[in-house]
Amino acid sequence: MKKPLCLTLIHLLIFAATQAQSLPAESGAVNPVQVVKPEVREIKIPAGTPLEIEVAYTISSQDVRAEDLISFRVVVPIKVDGVIVIERYSLVTGRVVQSKRGGHWGKAGKLSWIMQDVVAMDLTRVPLQARRDDSMARNGVNGISHGGEVATNMIVFGSLMWVIAPVVLLQGFKRGENAMLPEGKRFVVYVKSDTMVKAAAVTADGQPKP
Repeated sequence: MKKPLCLTLIHLLIFAATQAQSLPAESGAVNPVQVVKPEVREIKIPAGTPLEIEVAYTISSQDVRAEDLISFRVVVPIKVDGVIVIERYSLVTGRVVQSKRGGHWGKAGKLSWIMQDVVAMDLTRVPLQARRDDSMARNGVNGISHGGEVATNMIVFGSLMWVIAPVVLLQGFKRGENAMLPEGKRFVVYVKSDTMVKAAAVTADGQPKP
């Protein structure tokens, strides 16, 4: 009589343990975790919106060529209707259209570029231009010219040509300085055309809408 009773008790204990282990799984299946995604809406960045940008690294007219891409970054984030659409430090791209190193006879180097775009919060590329009212405008910098100095020396040394002719000839090899765009130099550029981007909608206190 004792043996069947023991077996029954053992079966009951095993059944109870099995049920206890299965409860969390069943409970989780009945009440899954709800993930609430914030509301997303489209926002228009108007043409003409100004962006303050800075040079990401020092650029020399000696090191770049026409059609090379150069990088800038956003200094102040851009908000539309209280929503940040372009973050601080977002990548801004420009394209070189002219690059000349400093030349002989003291000629200064030249560097000019057009603005291309900036990457918005949703990775949309927002087109840019150098001036609000001119889509074809370009930015540019020049090096320092030593042409006047070379010309003056040529005149001075020219009168003594028969004595120091080699010095006169060497003046022609004096180069002007390359055009330099230093890291951190700031510009204001403008959004070229109305551009739609996606961003999380926010409440009046700036919190994402559920």
